[in-house]
Amino acid sequence: MHERSLVQNLLRQVEQIVVEQGGGQVAEIRVQAGDLSGVEPLLFQMAFNDMAPAVFSAECQLVLEVVPVTAVCCQCDHEFEIVDFLFRCPACQAGSVQVIQGDEVKLISVTINSNHSVEGVAS
Repeated sequence: MHERSLVQNLLRQVEQIVVEQGGGQVAEIRVQAGDLSGVEPLLFQMAFNDMAPAVFSAECQLVLEVVPVTAVCCQCDHEFEIVDFLFRCPACQAGSVQVIQGDEVKLISVTINSNHSVEGVAS
């Protein structure tokens, strides 16, 4: 399962971020996956639910945002969303386009609840 290896790599990356930030409990991991990334959201979530509690607490949540495929026309520079996997510019009908978003999996943010207390802060 492709999703399990992606989640495994994601958890390693988040572990490194936690170490760099001085520790704490991971509350939320926010990820974007493009329509062309090959990620099946349900399988990704299931793999996360299975693997994350062994690394972080069971309360750690995954927020997975699926992003559409966006391209730019190589002829007229028109930027557009790919619909129905039609890789043709809607402005000039050129078939030469470059995908600029939607073919990757990206870690967007990690929310860490710090173990450190702050004293002497007035609100």
